[in-house]
Amino acid sequence: MVYERDIMPTSTVRRSKGISVPERKTAQVVQLKAKGALLHRQLYLLLKEQITSGRYRAGDLLPTQDRLCAQFSISRITVRRALADLVTDGFVQNRQGVGAFVTFGTNGNRKHGPDFSFIGDMRRTLKETKMSILRLERERCPAPIAAALCLSDGDEALHLVRVRSARKQPVMLLDGWIPPDFAQSVLPEALQQTSLHELIAGSFERLGAVAQELNAALADPFVAQALNVEINSAVLKIVRLVHNREGAAIHYLTVWTTPARTRMVMELGASDIDSYSVGRLRHDVQQ
Repeated sequence: MVYERDIMPTSTVRRSKGISVPERKTAQVVQLKAKGALLHRQLYLLLKEQITSGRYRAGDLLPTQDRLCAQFSISRITVRRALADLVTDGFVQNRQGVGAFVTFGTNGNRKHGPDFSFIGDMRRTLKETKMSILRLERERCPAPIAAALCLSDGDEALHLVRVRSARKQPVMLLDGWIPPDFAQSVLPEALQQTSLHELIAGSFERLGAVAQELNAALADPFVAQALNVEINSAVLKIVRLVHNREGAAIHYLTVWTTPARTRMVMELGASDIDSYSVGRLRHDVQQ
């Protein structure tokens, strides 16, 4: 499968009355191999990136199925599956006899002035998603996690595994460990109405430092099933250690999410430019 990495409008032609179709120019050509991600998924990700980056705007008409077949040397069923996934995820809408129009960027799915704060994000997550509890048990804590939580090797902690969904689509798998001293209020009924960190710390104002690490990962069978993605598909893995105001580690959390439905955004103030809040790229390369 070959695609044009940078496909930008150059001029406009008419496909049918009243509809403008951007002509495209060819830039660098990239070869994709079918032995990796499925071809329809490759096409989906390519078109999605062009839509979310603004190359196709709301109301634009995507190339015809015939043109996509010819451009990428793929079958019509492959193109149809990619377009169907784009429709399901709200990026395009099919119009009979016309084609696929971009809908991303309409109906408020791009909001200005987001709240980038950690607490604001938790409040928004609680409001905009629904939670399902997969596991809530006191278990022996894995040694690396016990060390991060300042527990002794072999100590138990509350193990909480959840899935959060938006519009009936799973968007996050959350696997957390909570020291017993902070887990008394973590009950199924309370979790349906209150943020976990409010239950652990007592209130959002009692939260302290948060350290986190982001990595790309591949979905194992459990993660794939929870997020409704293919096994070995790319996912974003976030490991987060949350403290309270007194400096005690109160929550060790691993979050998996799929780039098909989720993206991470950050904002840094001027005072954070020369701090670890900016983050660091660590290269795990042998000397």
